[in-house]
Amino acid sequence: MLFALETRPPGSGWLPLGGADAVEDGTLAAEVERVRGRLAELSGRPGATVEWRVAASVFHQGLATRLLSPVLAAALCHGALLDAARFHWDPHREGPVVLRTAQERAAPVAGGTVEVADWIERTVVLGVMARVARDLSGAGKVARGLLRGNTAAALAGAVRSLGADRPARRERAEEVAGNLLARPSLAGTGAYTGTDASGAAVFRRTTCCLYYRVPEAGYCGDCALRP
Repeated sequence: MLFALETRPPGSGWLPLGGADAVEDGTLAAEVERVRGRLAELSGRPGATVEWRVAASVFHQGLATRLLSPVLAAALCHGALLDAARFHWDPHREGPVVLRTAQERAAPVAGGTVEVADWIERTVVLGVMARVARDLSGAGKVARGLLRGNTAAALAGAVRSLGADRPARRERAEEVAGNLLARPSLAGTGAYTGTDASGAAVFRRTTCCLYYRVPEAGYCGDCALRP
């Protein structure tokens, strides 16, 4: 399962992703440390061997995937515009980030893929993910350009997953991604370089998410460092 979006109302302790900064109260820093420890555990090494910026990048890309996937799928498969700013998460919950939405009604998609791209750019790329990137950059040393690349890679991953599960939606999903990658908000982060044996578009990013710096880890399939 690529993402989980629960429809139950956010409970006590759940925070809105579209809310105020999470830097001052230490929420983001604590989440990055949790991811750092998990990466170290998976590699069988002490936590100190995983750099803070690596854990911050992995957390950021994971969150981007969890936001972009349901917003993209709802728009293309159900004609509904989900608002990422109304998603909530519980920073004290163990395991992967799970989102809940406080949105009870969604506006319909009235146009085509350009409208969907507009919505995703405004609510996710320039909305929640830009704020999270700013907060992470303020909490520690992680490059903004790298985080923009993470958002692009998460978008391409969401498109690929949707296309594999719903082949009839693949072309429109790739149109949305191609439109977004050409905009200033994601320009220079990566591009489609061709198609694979199944006909799905292949994405290659221009920056690295730093996952290769986790002990015993390798390069991601879309990494700029791959030959």
